[in-house]
Amino acid sequence: MKKLVGLIVSAGILALLYTFIDIRSIWAAAQQTRPAWLIAGLAFTGLLTLLTSWRFTIIVSGTHLGFLEANRLILAASTLNMILPSKLGDLAKAHVLSRRHGMKASLSLAIVVLEKAVDMMSLLFWGIFGIIFVGATQPTMLWLLLPVSSAALAIAVLIAPWPVLPFVLRSLGGVLPTRFTLALEAFAASWHEMLHWFWLGKVRASRVLFLSLVIWGAHLFQFWLFCQAVDAHVPLLANAAFATLSILVGLLPLTFAGVGTRDTAIVFFYAPYLVPQQAALLGVLATLRYVIPAIAGAPFIADFAGLTDRNMKAAPVREDR
Repeated sequence: MKKLVGLIVSAGILALLYTFIDIRSIWAAAQQTRPAWLIAGLAFTGLLTLLTSWRFTIIVSGTHLGFLEANRLILAASTLNMILPSKLGDLAKAHVLSRRHGMKASLSLAIVVLEKAVDMMSLLFWGIFGIIFVGATQPTMLWLLLPVSSAALAIAVLIAPWPVLPFVLRSLGGVLPTRFTLALEAFAASWHEMLHWFWLGKVRASRVLFLSLVIWGAHLFQFWLFCQAVDAHVPLLANAAFATLSILVGLLPLTFAGVGTRDTAIVFFYAPYLVPQQAALLGVLATLRYVIPAIAGAPFIADFAGLTDRNMKAAPVREDR
């Protein structure tokens, strides 16, 4: 029902947006796309999936999860994220780590949350540089620097090798009803265990953080390639700011996969460089970044829904030092 409501909201926002943009002009802009740049931009979707899969194998090094299985899992999670609310498709990763690879369920869930936190921090990192660059010519953009940098710093503190989040959660548990207190204490313990496990292998942690920055730099570069495809010339750092802000707006829990809100944000933020029909077309290409992996992952959903678990043997987890 939530997805249905989100789909209706997305359709409504797009309908409202397209009342200000001539549909025929969007089609004309599509006919004028530059094929080589468009193919390069779409090809980045596959490259980003492979890099994300490789990073996941590094995060969970110590299990026997291989690159091919990680790739199928990332694609299946992309499909489920299009269907389930609040990115719950990512929980498939925790399910696989727990059921197939012998990892504690609480630890596997915390690892998935860590992965998403590192993703967000990396996105905000590049966005900060972009906003500073754009702020030199558009001072009003600098107002966004404080919340973006504050969010990045907060995430960095939470994933650092000291148990800040467990301390905060236990403090909150002291003033909440018992049922909430127990849940918070359980997650606090899992998060503390995950931090110890993750940072125990310092080389692994460093590789994950560096690769995350590379991945999200590539995500933003993909937006730049799409800008070139629609024959718009946007500076790389300005694109980093606009793409970051558009992605963040698309994460608002109002629409279906960010459709509508992200499109509107793209039209607004890219206005200094893109005419509305180009920006609308860029919004369509941005949505394809989610649709293509979701389609590719559809054949793997049944596998990770537990239908083949009986054929898999749990493997022990070793600690990387």
